[in-house]
Amino acid sequence: MPNSLFPIPWEKMTSFSLRKQNALQNEKLQHMMRLFPHAPYYAALFQAHALNPKKIRNTEDLLKVPFTTKEDIVATFEHPEKASAFVLNPTHALHTLPHVNSLRLFFSKKLKEDLLTEFKPIHVHFTSGRSAMSVPVLYTQYDLLHLQEASRRMLFHLKIPHTARVINVFPYAPHLAFWQTVYATNYLGVFGVHTGGGKGMGTSKIIDVLEQMRAEAIIGMPSYVYHLLSFAAEQCRDLSSLRYVLLGGEAVTQGYVEKLKGLLALCGSRLPLVYSTYAFTEGKVSWGQCHEESGYHLYPDMEFIEIVDPAGHRVPDGQSGEIVYTGLDFRGTVFLRYKTGDIGRLQVGPCPYCGAKTPRLDPAITRSSEIRSLRLTKIKGSFVDLNAVQALLSSLPFIDEWQLVLQKQQQFDLDEVVIHVAPRHGEDHSFVENEIVRQMISYFHVTPSVIFTTKKELVESLGLETHLKEKRIVDLREK
Repeated sequence: MPNSLFPIPWEKMTSFSLRKQNALQNEKLQHMMRLFPHAPYYAALFQAHALNPKKIRNTEDLLKVPFTTKEDIVATFEHPEKASAFVLNPTHALHTLPHVNSLRLFFSKKLKEDLLTEFKPIHVHFTSGRSAMSVPVLYTQYDLLHLQEASRRMLFHLKIPHTARVINVFPYAPHLAFWQTVYATNYLGVFGVHTGGGKGMGTSKIIDVLEQMRAEAIIGMPSYVYHLLSFAAEQCRDLSSLRYVLLGGEAVTQGYVEKLKGLLALCGSRLPLVYSTYAFTEGKVSWGQCHEESGYHLYPDMEFIEIVDPAGHRVPDGQSGEIVYTGLDFRGTVFLRYKTGDIGRLQVGPCPYCGAKTPRLDPAITRSSEIRSLRLTKIKGSFVDLNAVQALLSSLPFIDEWQLVLQKQQQFDLDEVVIHVAPRHGEDHSFVENEIVRQMISYFHVTPSVIFTTKKELVESLGLETHLKEKRIVDLREK
């Protein structure tokens, strides 16, 4: 529905040509380039590179602007407040804002109050990366309205009815996934139970709620949703009402989806739909699918996405590279040409499933931070994509739970890859071990050690009931 912040309905925008979408993005970008100097980091960046932000008038002009990287944001001992430099703070220069008439500002008390409300941070999410310090990303009321609209658009693509009962099993935390689900249900008038996950309400009680409320939708981290459904299947619980499963926070493979559907079938669910989402905290919103195999639908009036090669040059649409993000209509913490560290590719043209002409990110996204060097021989090291390893192990139908540990006995020893496994009930251990070793050698040229353990021990070791993200891959080599 149109409003002052979103005058063009999303349903109409999805039919815009790429040219019309780009014109809208250029208009949004010009406005934001008047705002970015109110963030101390970008004010210093423009000055250091002799850039006039008013001359960045279209998405091609963005090529003149240096990238922002994680190193620019993450706090250090010497600079613990680095993230605060990315927050818009025009308090002492309201008259310079692009949408302010200086004369009106002088006489209008209400305008001043409205502007302070627009730019005053009132909410925060923290990044949850496994390998770096958490970064606070601040939201104003203006941003929260964007979060609500993004939630509406996501449900528009998912076609989850407003009459559905939604169970949110994301961990309770200042985290995008949990709070976007809260805002989605509250804003859209959808009945939601926000459990806080295993650490909050607890797995047993969540299953009781799913069963007794006859919930149609469940939203959570893939690993915890699998754990919860596995527990429900073992108890022969009736979850036949479940129709939609929405996953966020981790990549999922088709094999993993099939494992989830197998558990849902054991609980009585027929023909469930399993969708995934993509997000990074710095992007402030999540992007969802319209079909189990579709890309993630982007919002061209909220962000501009570039795909660049290792040298920093843009690649043609459809080719893989690093995802670079620019926020086009946010307040609070803002990002300009931010290198996410994720590897993906853009899909353009009408979506083959819903027909939307807005761009999409291909669902096969790799977190580059999870590509690590392993010294497996005395001669040289090897780079192993642990995202791909996780995708493989999570897809194997004879494994119930697993954890991979990287270790070495002494400082100069070779690296060891140890996989702790809880096999499916009734599976032959010799077959499981041989098949894991065979596939790891075949795909990654890595020979792991396989250690069998119980599912209960792995659930505790993974932190499925206690942590925001499970400890699926543990690197002990530094220790």
